[in-house]
Amino acid sequence: MSSIGQITAYARFAVGLRRYLHEPATAELGREAIGRLLLERESSFLTLVRRAVYENERSPYLALLQMAGCEYGDLERMVRSDGIESTLTRLRDAGVYVTIDEFKCRKDIVRSSTAIHCEPQDFDNPFLHRSIATGSSGSRSPGTSTRMNLDRSRYHALNYTVVFSAHGLTGRPTLLCMPILPSAAGLGMLLQSSKMGVPPVRWFSPVQGRTIRPAIAKRLATLYAVYAGRLFGVPMPSPEYVSTDRTGLIADSLVGVLKRGQGCVVFASPSLSVRVCQVAHATGRSLAGATFVASGEPLTPAKMNEISSVGAGAVNLYAFAECGIVGFSCAGEKPVCDDIHLIRSSVAVIQRRRDTPYGGGSVDAFLFTSLFNKAPKILLNAESGDYGVLETRTCGCELGDLGFTQHLHTIRSFDKLTGEGMTFVGTDVVRIIEEVLPSRFGGFSIDYQMMELEDKEGRTRLNVLVSPAVGEVDEARVVDCVLAELSKGSDTNRMMAEIWRQGGTLRVQREPPHLTKGGKLLSLHIVRGGQVDL
Repeated sequence: MSSIGQITAYARFAVGLRRYLHEPATAELGREAIGRLLLERESSFLTLVRRAVYENERSPYLALLQMAGCEYGDLERMVRSDGIESTLTRLRDAGVYVTIDEFKCRKDIVRSSTAIHCEPQDFDNPFLHRSIATGSSGSRSPGTSTRMNLDRSRYHALNYTVVFSAHGLTGRPTLLCMPILPSAAGLGMLLQSSKMGVPPVRWFSPVQGRTIRPAIAKRLATLYAVYAGRLFGVPMPSPEYVSTDRTGLIADSLVGVLKRGQGCVVFASPSLSVRVCQVAHATGRSLAGATFVASGEPLTPAKMNEISSVGAGAVNLYAFAECGIVGFSCAGEKPVCDDIHLIRSSVAVIQRRRDTPYGGGSVDAFLFTSLFNKAPKILLNAESGDYGVLETRTCGCELGDLGFTQHLHTIRSFDKLTGEGMTFVGTDVVRIIEEVLPSRFGGFSIDYQMMELEDKEGRTRLNVLVSPAVGEVDEARVVDCVLAELSKGSDTNRMMAEIWRQGGTLRVQREPPHLTKGGKLLSLHIVRGGQVDL
């Protein structure tokens, strides 16, 4: 974007921010918005697809729909007679879907003998205004540029008000423990929390700007939002850098807030939540009254046990940059701790059975479809790289009573490694395992493997397995090599690698790589709770 374009975008954002902050989100408004969108669900979907796909020659979905022989009139008849999910299932079976590699533009979309070449911007939502540019993770894939939009932020804030009402968290003071840009999570949550009338007391970031060297526009965006918010009367905190070895500072701040007797909501990744709770436990302090809103990686039973051990609770959130928020933790009876209500007012989900690139098995991958016209990207049966359980049931909580009866749980990735809320796509890790490490430290591609697992303390670990056949290696150099390779490229890569470095996420383990049950040797071996997922 040109300098004039950036100035114009910031000016529009400022005008919108003043109005945004002076119209507080409440649970009553949230329930009204959700009810209205659920009633308009089919019409919203059809309008979005007509404008963003059928009237957009650059849309990759248009080519897929044409190959399937589905004109807009056909789509409308199917939706009106059978509903959105049944229509999406028929489209999936006709080849109208995109895999995670196709969506990330790592591969062309190929159906039969036809190949469709895409660029990341081809999936952009053309209807976003009052936005500033952000980005998503993705290691050295082409990456995903998204836009922070105030209308979408308002909608998410309204959803949060209803979720907080269901969990009894309304009005509680908040702490924000999320990274600065290029990750949009921290700034987005700052805006949403402020919209709810509870701007964070403090904002702790696990990375600092001088380490990851974000683009000047991203550095200015954070300062701009914070100081503009203050100018408009909202006391937004500036981000404070807190490294992993200073997690006690977060625990101290949390205990200080809890002393006020109002409880506290802490926005953080599950791994960081666990570390804060472990610091509190080690110093004999209770965190009763604290609730961690955990996102960015699975909230597993082990992590939940660590959080509960100091009297705290957790509400998990499932989201990804290209879609926005997918679902929130159930407040009723749930089969597993990561059970969420699908926010079906803004997204539809079906599944597709597919083989996994790593793990030697097959999974029921989620396919996501946008229903909300302010979604970061236009999704039509698009994979996120995740799979899990999708079911419809009643639970007795407020979210279910509103109409959110679809649930997702046991959500895991088949495409990426996740730790400390940061993710790297598997394709890049495979290159490091198969090419870089053998060339630097000797041996062959079959002598190395990356293994993801959760330790007994609930922390996600990534072990670099190095076969004893390689001989003596400097383990610290192996870790440094992997992190250096992962950090190459964008400021997003540097941020994620720095968080892994600080968290001690990577370790070397001297043992032969593991084989799958079918005898295959794969570069990635994923273990959770001592069990192989795939």
